[in-house]
Amino acid sequence: MLCSWLAPHQGETVDVIPEFCAEHRALEAQAASLLAIVSAPVPDAAAVAALRWQLAQSLLDHCQREDWLIYDRLLSSGDAIATNIAWRYRQDHGLIGPAFANYIAAWPVGRINRDWVRFRTETEALLAGLAQRIEREEQVLYTHVERILARHRSVA
Repeated sequence: MLCSWLAPHQGETVDVIPEFCAEHRALEAQAASLLAIVSAPVPDAAAVAALRWQLAQSLLDHCQREDWLIYDRLLSSGDAIATNIAWRYRQDHGLIGPAFANYIAAWPVGRINRDWVRFRTETEALLAGLAQRIEREEQVLYTHVERILARHRSVA
């Protein structure tokens, strides 16, 4: 159960939320950089390509860690409310990586150069969705992690 959030050999709870919030800030910074590039009137497909792969890797790494350190633990926490929230969020969470991969595959460099305006629109929509997801995780999901950790600390 919650012992998976305990520091090894110390019996102290580990607060993982600041780490994930820091990762969210890094993802937001990368997204802002990509948005700055796509706001230009002239395509810079090389800059887009480099930044998209960097963002994709950061997003994949974050989602894998979050799945293991947040979702798995909330689902096995024994807390009905947290389990329900984690289940609903995890279903959507599993779509983030494939959606981003599909976006990259749908927009090779040649197509970006040919249809810059549409690429810009799709990029803005994708990144707006990512920003909304980050906000919901921090306001809803992470609140339950903090609540469970606080309860655990009060019992310990």
